[in-house]
Amino acid sequence: MRLLAIQSLVGVAGCVGVLSAPALWAQTKGDPEIGAGIAARVCVACHAEDGTSPMPNTPRLASQHATYLVKQMKDYRAGRRTSEVMGNYIGGLSEEEIPHVAAYYAAQEAIPGVVTDPSVLKLGRRVYVDGNPGSGIPACSGCHGDEGEGTRRFPRLAGQDVGYTLEQMRLYAAGERTNDRGLMQTVADRMSEAETLAVAQYIASLMVLDAEEE
Repeated sequence: MRLLAIQSLVGVAGCVGVLSAPALWAQTKGDPEIGAGIAARVCVACHAEDGTSPMPNTPRLASQHATYLVKQMKDYRAGRRTSEVMGNYIGGLSEEEIPHVAAYYAAQEAIPGVVTDPSVLKLGRRVYVDGNPGSGIPACSGCHGDEGEGTRRFPRLAGQDVGYTLEQMRLYAAGERTNDRGLMQTVADRMSEAETLAVAQYIASLMVLDAEEE
């Protein structure tokens, strides 16, 4: 049942998840040293120098897959993903600079996330690992990995900020974030408020040492 649910939802997404095929992967080779200087100019105010921003509701970028970061930045530039905050900064990056920034943050060391409600971790783990067949929710681990490590196609989740995860799930469920070919909209819409909160807390509790590109 779990495998069928995952296959069904990946099919809805056109088997591409959050990333286009290998053509984009070839465009993500950047130089972390070059990216450091660019990030210092454009990104560190919110995301911090090491990508482990302490600001609430701000994504942690350290050790995120470079391919995912490149896609998100390009989606912001093209209007496929919107954010009032990012809209003020993404224009400060050229197309050529984006892979370097992505490589820089991918090379940074992640730190443990902050769990704000340990009481829901048991439920969060159950949904993350097994999904909820009764409501057609696939296991998060089917795409994002058992430890939240992600892949080039699907983002690393381990240690992510709880508030940021909750806001993205809200945007997906409301149809306000649509840059993933419909996969996460389908999942988020099927999850209850309690399940969403629990999964966000469980994701924050996960820790992976790195997100080395495959």
